[in-house]
Amino acid sequence: MYYYIKGELVAATLNMAVVDAGGVGYKMTVSENTYRSLPRRGDKNPVVTLYTYLSVREDGIELFGFGSNEERACFNQLITVSG
Repeated sequence: MYYYIKGELVAATLNMAVVDAGGVGYKMTVSENTYRSLPRRGDKNPVVTLYTYLSVREDGIELFGFGSNEERACFNQLITVSG
């Protein structure tokens, strides 16, 4: 549904990032690799682009964010593995 979200990084923890894009705060689950690539608090330009994957399952909806399209593609391959 969403290919990427670009906006101001307003919060980040080891497994979560919030990006304000057009006045809407998108909470995304992120990998440690993506977290390390995010701007740090106090950086002058906290604008980020995160490539996304929207997971819709019986038990909930979750938005994943990735620092690169390659990381997202790898994630897409991993989730196709059964078992």
